[in-house]
Amino acid sequence: MRLRAPATTANMGSGFDVVGMALKLHNVVQFEKADRLKVLCIGRYGQEIENSEGLFEKAIKGFEKVTGKAVPGVQIIQECNIPPARGLGSSAAAIASALFIANIVTGGSIPMKTLLQIGTEIEGHPDNIVPCMLGGLVVSYYDGEKLDYEKFEMTDQRLTFLVPEFKLSTGEMRKALPESVPFRDAISNLKNVSQFISKIAKGNLIEAFRYTHDSIHQIYRINSDPRMKELISCIEGRNTNYWFVSGSGSSVCCNLEDVAGLPYLEAVIRTSPANEPFIIEL
Repeated sequence: MRLRAPATTANMGSGFDVVGMALKLHNVVQFEKADRLKVLCIGRYGQEIENSEGLFEKAIKGFEKVTGKAVPGVQIIQECNIPPARGLGSSAAAIASALFIANIVTGGSIPMKTLLQIGTEIEGHPDNIVPCMLGGLVVSYYDGEKLDYEKFEMTDQRLTFLVPEFKLSTGEMRKALPESVPFRDAISNLKNVSQFISKIAKGNLIEAFRYTHDSIHQIYRINSDPRMKELISCIEGRNTNYWFVSGSGSSVCCNLEDVAGLPYLEAVIRTSPANEPFIIEL
């Protein structure tokens, strides 16, 4: 059996820890029963995945703890098309895959709401895992216990993600964030994310991107890494209509067509939103 887990872009600027969207870029996961858990990563980014077995194991143990179901051994082959540690939801795709596999091999009786709750608890925030498992653009709420969300279907718009050659750790980028922000910055973000969601509710994704400007997290992440600072400076120097850091970085979504000469660039991914949820193929 095969699963296709979509990449995701989270935060999307002003939607810090709240807004995320699935993309038409997938990791393909094949699995079958085995004597124990075995994980093999292949594909373009397979050699870059660190401790993939540990991440799958963590998700499976989370599933077992919540559901009380014992997950038998499985052999998993993950074709890695999502760049890891670049802010495109590679970890969320692995966690979602593990939870779906655990559910399938134990009879498939666990509802999606429970799987989403488990995944969010593992990730610590919902903005990657929820759109990965549901598809579309999702506005989520999570306070450490309660999870709520609203999914919006997106039109087929072309999006450009600039993927730098360097990786950034989500944990390290979290450490760069301040414990408090100026009142005016908080108000600025409230205004922008309110308009962003209003435009999304009307189906206007490109208009919504006008309100991705952020004042409470991106600048701190960017300033913590000189390579990110240089990359963003070059992007801004080309008068792009919008840009935002995908997740914790290092990937950046913007509407640049000419990317020649941008520093540290490893790949350019041109894709569109994925409205379909996690795809299961026999």
